[in-house]
Amino acid sequence: MPFPDPNGLTSADWANLHTWLTLLWIFFPLVITFAFCMMIAHAFIPSGVATGDYPPAFSKLRIPLTVIGLICGVIALVLFITAAFFTPQTLNLFWNRYFL
Repeated sequence: MPFPDPNGLTSADWANLHTWLTLLWIFFPLVITFAFCMMIAHAFIPSGVATGDYPPAFSKLRIPLTVIGLICGVIALVLFITAAFFTPQTLNLFWNRYFL
């Protein structure tokens, strides 16, 4: 199947690209926050408490960090789904084969 000739972007295409970029810039810090919260809550704190580097009271921080991480993860997932479903024609502008 030959690729179609490239066309110029319309103002609606630019608006959709703006929406994509805005959502991606919001998505990035949410994913980083999710990863760091989960890493601290489920790797660093238990390891530090087990070795005696941290006092046992630090284990109480695991639940709030997990909740914050899960909230950030859910928001990031919702933003990603929002970007994919509300502007699918934008993705088709530069990638016409979805499942490759």
